[in-house]
Amino acid sequence: MSPKTKLYLSITLLFFVSIFHTIDAQKNDTKNKDPKSLGVSVSPSHFHFTQEQGEIKTYDITVKNTTSTAKSFNVNVYDFDMNGKGKSSFLPPGEGKYSLSKWMNISPTFIELEPFKTKKVKVTVSVPSDDNGRKAAWSILMIEQEAPRSNLVNTRKDGNTVAFGIVPTFAFGIFAYQNPPNVLTNNIEFTEFKFLENDAVNKLLIEVQNQGDGIAYCTSYIDLTNLDTGEQQRLRVKNFTIVPDLIRDFVFNLPQTLEKGKYLAIGVLDYESSEEIQAAKLEFEIN
Repeated sequence: MSPKTKLYLSITLLFFVSIFHTIDAQKNDTKNKDPKSLGVSVSPSHFHFTQEQGEIKTYDITVKNTTSTAKSFNVNVYDFDMNGKGKSSFLPPGEGKYSLSKWMNISPTFIELEPFKTKKVKVTVSVPSDDNGRKAAWSILMIEQEAPRSNLVNTRKDGNTVAFGIVPTFAFGIFAYQNPPNVLTNNIEFTEFKFLENDAVNKLLIEVQNQGDGIAYCTSYIDLTNLDTGEQQRLRVKNFTIVPDLIRDFVFNLPQTLEKGKYLAIGVLDYESSEEIQAAKLEFEIN
């Protein structure tokens, strides 16, 4: 392998490690912080397109710098796969089985924002007029902030320094989903519903599968009834997206204050796109 090839691979690895690290860090940080405290805001947080075959539409992403320091951003698009836990793994554009990125055009792909200024990025989606335009598709847009590298570290014995002038510091991910009107978005089925007894925390597990050809946006919750006392409560609601063919599972922690006895659990899936719901029931006992 040539030195140039090695350097390219190192750059690519560093770039993707930076993206994965910063997205996870953002998720953890924003649980406890006001998003505005990061000094940058990006909207919307996601796109739900419903374009028809052959239709072309343009959408806006708004990037706002609320700090007293100038900032710069790269705007890129990637494909992604989703696993049963809802975790995403990124792919180069155009390589996903249901790639939306190859139908997208972004302008501009680099922006500079002066303090307290706002700019818009145009995203144009051109759905093909052939049969591919009848399929659901998805990708992720990344707004990647860059900052000057303050220190260049000499890591070579010959005295030459290898470093970049700028490096990604953190990224905003905007998930983009395209459902053409012909797809079925409310064909989610329960594949498993069970009680998980644990010394620390008892749990209920729901597993569902998207058996349709469209992307579904759902809410899941569990209504719990004590069969001895009649006392009822609703376990924490979970909102989620599930793409075609995917099987996802969700774990609900049972309150540690639950009394011993027999219980009836009703698991519910509520579709965002219709009034229809799916339900499953489970009886279990806490000893």
